[in-house]
Amino acid sequence: MAWYDRNKRDLPWRNTTDPYAILVSEVMLQQTQVERVVPRYLAWLERWPTVRALASASGGDVIREWQGLGYNRRALSLQRAAAVVAADGWPEDLRSLPGVGPYTAAAVASFAWDRQEAAIDTNVRRVLERREGRFTPGRVVAALVAGEPVPDVNERILAGLERDGLIVRADGHVRLP
Repeated sequence: MAWYDRNKRDLPWRNTTDPYAILVSEVMLQQTQVERVVPRYLAWLERWPTVRALASASGGDVIREWQGLGYNRRALSLQRAAAVVAADGWPEDLRSLPGVGPYTAAAVASFAWDRQEAAIDTNVRRVLERREGRFTPGRVVAALVAGEPVPDVNERILAGLERDGLIVRADGHVRLP
């Protein structure tokens, strides 16, 4: 926290508790550099300052305003989420909104409503997995490629790898397809 206090950047979404503004920032920041997001975020909120305003916008306008941020489906998901909130209010579980996953839901809940929810991103997850010595799906596949035995791995990870066609399980063994 001391490092953050000395090094934090003054970013517009850090100066609000408006869940809509925070949701916009979190969606825009997905795989997009902060420097590219700041001016687009400000323009977006000037054009559509509320969920109702965004919900009533045309899909074409939303996509045009999103250009340059990549992954246009994020813009349309954000608009669909705004439509849900405009119609029904903010849901208790934000993951029920279109395009909102665990990280975004936790970030919005934490920053907007001061809920004690940890927003675990890829970098945090990687550090935790190293600390705990846990195996990720990528490490499991890497072990198989190297011809090493697969360590004791969480069933959820194995099921996901099998579903994605990256492994085959038979007779208690795991192998590449």
